[in-house]
Amino acid sequence: MEKKLGVPAPVSAGGDDVTTWALPEGAIARLGQGLVETLAFSPDGHYLAVGTRVGLWWYEVETMSPVALWSAERGVFGATFSPNGKWIATINWENLIEVWDIQQGLRVTQIKTELSHLTFSPNSQRVATSDSATGTVTLWDPETGEPLEKFSCKSEKGGRFMPIAFSPNTHLLASTGRDEAGSDAELIIVWDVESGEQVACLTEHPGSIYRLCFSQCGQFLASGGENDGTVRVWDMVNWQQIQIYTDFGEADMNPSYSPEGVLRATAISYIERFGESIITVWDLESDEKLYSTIEDIGGIWGTVRFSNGSRLAHESRDGGIKVWFSGNSHTQESDYLPTYYPNSIVFSGDSKTLAAESKVYSETFLWDIESKRPRRTREREHLFTFSNGDSYIVSINEGTVTLLDIENIESPIVELTGHGKAWVQQAFTAAANLLACADEEGTIVIWNAQSGHEQCKLKHQLKDLPHDQSRITLLEFSPDGRFLLSQEFCGKSARLWDIEQAEEIHEFPRDKVGNVGGFSPCGLYVACGGEEAPDYMLWDVSRREVSTVIQDDETAPMYGIYFKFAFSPCGSYLACGGELKQPEILLWDIKQGQIHKRIPLPKHYENMMALAFSQCGKYLAGGIWWQQGFKKVPIHLWEAETGKQIATFLGHPTDIQGLAFSPNNELLASASFDGSILLWDMKPYM
Repeated sequence: MEKKLGVPAPVSAGGDDVTTWALPEGAIARLGQGLVETLAFSPDGHYLAVGTRVGLWWYEVETMSPVALWSAERGVFGATFSPNGKWIATINWENLIEVWDIQQGLRVTQIKTELSHLTFSPNSQRVATSDSATGTVTLWDPETGEPLEKFSCKSEKGGRFMPIAFSPNTHLLASTGRDEAGSDAELIIVWDVESGEQVACLTEHPGSIYRLCFSQCGQFLASGGENDGTVRVWDMVNWQQIQIYTDFGEADMNPSYSPEGVLRATAISYIERFGESIITVWDLESDEKLYSTIEDIGGIWGTVRFSNGSRLAHESRDGGIKVWFSGNSHTQESDYLPTYYPNSIVFSGDSKTLAAESKVYSETFLWDIESKRPRRTREREHLFTFSNGDSYIVSINEGTVTLLDIENIESPIVELTGHGKAWVQQAFTAAANLLACADEEGTIVIWNAQSGHEQCKLKHQLKDLPHDQSRITLLEFSPDGRFLLSQEFCGKSARLWDIEQAEEIHEFPRDKVGNVGGFSPCGLYVACGGEEAPDYMLWDVSRREVSTVIQDDETAPMYGIYFKFAFSPCGSYLACGGELKQPEILLWDIKQGQIHKRIPLPKHYENMMALAFSQCGKYLAGGIWWQQGFKKVPIHLWEAETGKQIATFLGHPTDIQGLAFSPNNELLASASFDGSILLWDMKPYM
């Protein structure tokens, strides 16, 4: 394989600004390269293919810089090169295999199948897929996509991971199975590729098998266990186990032979308490540790790739992608900054900075809009307010709370310690200069953010729910900072607090209120949705009572937790959407207390995930969950006053989780479950 890749127009690099590569129509930038799902080295080691939910990124290993992006309709969740370097096979979200001619940059064929694992044969003449549900391995012609052979386990079910390994001469094929569907112990089944006959069944593994590999000399087969820290080696002459390597703890073991015949293995063990993984490369024969690191990668196997017994690539929350080669004392790192599950996004008041919060990983990501470059923040930081161009972040770490201005992150405004309980939610109001944090037991502490003095302490009594649900998931100050909303997981309990009096002034009844949508811009109202009753409500904060109820059987939420609210900036309108019985958005005239407009949606568009008004109040944008049949998830743009749809943007392959207009109304930002944010040009509609 030549070092220079051919890349297909129109998705070739064509410049150094990766944020502009392979953009959908109407977008001007992509922030973040998508959640990493798989890694694969080219046979010569010059390139690293990084499959993300956005597409397939090509990295030059020497510089760890991206050189191309091959876009994909449904992301890339698996990738493997043919040994001759001619093809790369990718898997998307819908288990569609696509085989690409690398030099031509053209798709050769597509294969639709259920699969657990994917690999090429050593002679590059077959693509092998395994299906753990049926316990079968299928060989396909990579050029035509036609099935060539099928091997079925003589067992109840395939192995959990059902890895595939070919002998170097392609004569033998190994995979895994189970004698009984409910059994933990897995078998290794070896077939003769030409005859289709089973030549061996190895039964020594007491649990699941993570990976298989043959030695380059063709004399040995090695297997790594899942979560048991063992590697076993068999002699291929009589299929007897000749060696077992143990004492690697509760680790997933990925063995691989080097070209010189040295057996090495990557051990991946998980620290559940911290959500981190320890990745270690061992020389098994000498028991020498060659490389070790601790990364927060969520335990996803595809984000660690060990091949050829000498090269390792893995995801890193600190450095994007790291690559290690045997004999090197250091790793090479990309400058790729992952964006993990951005849920909510907001622009600074001057439209120069965009921030996205990931509730999954409890951190904030910042971008400079002009340069489109990310700004690193400290771990577990949460963005709370942008006002008059200023922005503040609350950083929590167990019992420590820190308030920072993003323009001067290194110098905290205030740092509070000694609480003794882990904080789970927080809020900040610049208007009243108050900082609020809720701990794991429902205690809410409110401080003066300038002095650090505790102003009051509140107790949100948690309901009797499972541990992972019994927690506060929402804290929100009213615009003037006089009141505070707190809500428990899935809308099980919502309360309104008077800060000055340090007392609860209202509990929203669980049988009537499914979720709370937050304060109106004027702070006079709280938007609510019914849990059982088919209605929407505005709750009057000063009068402590329901101000308006709109009952609407046709568009009522099917489930109280799945609805979205968005107030217009002037507070005149409230847009209501969610998982509704009818695909519509209700535009509610707050002053008149009635529906101003019904905005119809196409069929299957009822699962509205995000709603946002433009800062001028003229436009309303909405994004939905992915539905079966969607190649790209639509974002609709409507004229708020008339309900007229004026644009549809198609760019994300999965759920839209957040939308935000820039204060100057020139940009619409969309955050997706794919791990990226797209910036859409609004100037043509101004």
